[in-house]
Amino acid sequence: MIKVPEDTIAAIPYDDFYRGRQDEVYFNLRGDNKREWFSRHAYFCLPLVIGNQYGFAMRSLLRATFLWNGGPDPADTTVTFHDTEEVQRLASLQTMVSNFGLGIVTVQAAFALRTSPDISLMTMQPPNYFIDGLQNMTGVVETDNLRRDFTFNLKVTRPNFPIEIAVGDVIAGFIPYPRGFVEKFELVDGTKLFTSEQIAEEQQVARDFGRERSDIDVLRPDGVGRRYHRGEDVYGKPFENSHQTHLTGRSGRKTREPKS
Repeated sequence: MIKVPEDTIAAIPYDDFYRGRQDEVYFNLRGDNKREWFSRHAYFCLPLVIGNQYGFAMRSLLRATFLWNGGPDPADTTVTFHDTEEVQRLASLQTMVSNFGLGIVTVQAAFALRTSPDISLMTMQPPNYFIDGLQNMTGVVETDNLRRDFTFNLKVTRPNFPIEIAVGDVIAGFIPYPRGFVEKFELVDGTKLFTSEQIAEEQQVARDFGRERSDIDVLRPDGVGRRYHRGEDVYGKPFENSHQTHLTGRSGRKTREPKS
């Protein structure tokens, strides 16, 4: 059994016909910090800009229409391709079929995605990419153990509504995470963890933030509203913990911040 290096997702082709073609299907979202539907103001929100770049995504290689009549059976969902010659040329590099019913379209690529020990992949909605009437189903796959490909499942959410998929549309996402990491966390009552004085201080900071944004900064989205981007609190004090304004790749190169 192979052992994938750390910080790596290995795309193993189904056979040699697909060797080296993984980049036709998948891409790293790092550096993909813009979205066509964003307004200028959206780029002032650092969490959105960072979130745009988290994980990996799958693009559509096919032009197709999904249609679900609302029924529970696989036959109640149809996938119609608009270029049959392209479907034949691509073979199984990417397939889209109705296998499970309930308005689910299953998308599959000719690669097993493998990760290093104890790293799983979670399928998800590609961050801040949307197609009306279509939603990714979330699944968690032990890709260090699974020695084959897995499927991305897209749920049609609007019966009798044709969903047009164009070549190049971003249709699915996935992100690696250490197994056992997420379930360690609990959501608790913070007032039971800290003193009354500490809670009062945090409440005052939050009120001062709100007052600054609503009164002082209402017409200056690039003014004090950029405190989070600059890594400081409402009083100008720098964040105590590490602060991220860019994603850094394995080469150490930072992604470019979009111009506002």
